[in-house]
Amino acid sequence: MDIFFFEVFNCKADAKGRVMLPVALRNQVTPILKDGFYIKKSYYADCLELYPAHEWERVMAELNEKSRFDEENIDFIRMYTAGLRRVEVDGTGRLLIPKDLVNMAGIAKEVTIAPIGKRLEIWDKAKYDKKIMAPKDEKKKLAKQVMSEAKPKDNVS
Repeated sequence: MDIFFFEVFNCKADAKGRVMLPVALRNQVTPILKDGFYIKKSYYADCLELYPAHEWERVMAELNEKSRFDEENIDFIRMYTAGLRRVEVDGTGRLLIPKDLVNMAGIAKEVTIAPIGKRLEIWDKAKYDKKIMAPKDEKKKLAKQVMSEAKPKDNVS
């Protein structure tokens, strides 16, 4: 089942790396809770990425299509999947983030969970706030660059 996440959530992480998911987010993940999730360090940003299991399996299927005899492919896959863990949301709605991943992403007590299509990013709140507070000119330039790219004809998004 494909789920496109929405809404940004501010939460708190405890000393063990547990984050209580807000009710609105739990409602979004309810249909896929039994399948679990995968979490990893983002390849580009100082945050973590949380994938529903079926979405991560789709990503891995795509990566497995790459030649295993190309050293660049192997290096990329190795770096892209570094720190990957399978995680679940417990019965009380808490997500336990492994301590090494909490440290990798520099997550303190205040956490922001932000949607990126079919996955969620988990940020230290201060880092997230800084990341999205780009100057207006920078935002305009980025929007023009990204939104001006041609999409394949069969892409209706």
